[in-house]
Amino acid sequence: MKKLMQLAAAAAMMTLPALAGGFWLNVGNAEANTEAKAMNALFTVMPSGCGEPTNAKVTATAEGMVNGKRVSQTVKLSAVRPGLYAVTKQWPAEGKWAVRVIAEYKGAETSVLVPVEGSTADRKAAKFQQGRPAETQIAAALSSN
Repeated sequence: MKKLMQLAAAAAMMTLPALAGGFWLNVGNAEANTEAKAMNALFTVMPSGCGEPTNAKVTATAEGMVNGKRVSQTVKLSAVRPGLYAVTKQWPAEGKWAVRVIAEYKGAETSVLVPVEGSTADRKAAKFQQGRPAETQIAAALSSN
């Protein structure tokens, strides 16, 4: 009985964020947006959820492995419109890369890690999560693309 109560309590705690509406990132096809396409964007990103997610602070970093060395480079996001950002390639051609995007809004944090090969973002392989990706997740993304 005690085990059942613990499981019920854990399940209730896991549903609280869903009941609150949540906070997440959407990764879009830059080709589907005229402005993003004109910017030569690899993909677009947009925070979504309850409240006013367009007010979220959104940052991006290119995470790479170049000549066996781990490197990070800040990526400047280009606003397409309030709450929608274009991600353009701003890192060297050599190496393996993934773009880490983090959004923060009213104490909530969500992220996505998008593998990039050459000038193509692999949106289907994007890894979404609440909070920031761990270094092990970044390393896994770099070894798989």
